[in-house]
Amino acid sequence: MKAMLLPALLSFALSTISPAQTCREVVRDASGRVVQTIERQKQAGGAERSVIRDASGRITGTATTQASGGSTTQTQYRDASGRVTGTASTNQSSSNSSRTTYRDASGRVAGSADTSKVSGSGSRTQYRDSSGRVTGSETTSGGTSGIITATRRDSSGRLIGSSMGTGKCQGVVRVPVPPPGAKK
Repeated sequence: MKAMLLPALLSFALSTISPAQTCREVVRDASGRVVQTIERQKQAGGAERSVIRDASGRITGTATTQASGGSTTQTQYRDASGRVTGTASTNQSSSNSSRTTYRDASGRVAGSADTSKVSGSGSRTQYRDSSGRVTGSETTSGGTSGIITATRRDSSGRLIGSSMGTGKCQGVVRVPVPPPGAKK
C-alpha cells in the first residue's frame, strides 16, 4: 500500500501553496485512516506543482508534471531531499484512453497504468508491474464540481484505499499513481 501511495507525487516545490488555488487530495487506507495528502496546483505554462505529505503533515516527496508536446505528459518524482526517484510518461492515445509508463531513477521500467474514461467524468485505471502482470486498479469520479473521489483495489478486487480531492480540482493533471510494488 505504501509503495503504491507514496509516489502519488504530482509536481514540485516545497514553497507554500495558496489554498484558494489548490486541489487537496486526502488519501486513506482500507480502514479509513488518513495515510497521505497531495496538494496539486496548476502553474503558468502548463506545468503542475504538487507536494506530498504523510499523515503527520511531513513532506515525503514532490513532483513536476509538464506537457512535453503533442499528447504526452512527463512527470518527475523527487523525495523529500530533492533526489530524483523516478519518472512517469503519459501518452493520450485517444480522447478516452491513455497509458502511463513508470521508470525508476535509473530509467528501468517499473510498471504501467492504462486509463480509460467511463460514464460522466469518471475513469478506470488498471496497473501492471514491469512484467505486465495486473497488480491493481483505481476508479475515479467527479472533477467538474471541484471534487474528485477515487477507490483503489488490489489485483483480487479487494478494497485497499480511497481518496477525495477538494478545492480547485477542475482541470488538474491527475497522472495515475504508480502501481502497487513500484519502487520510487
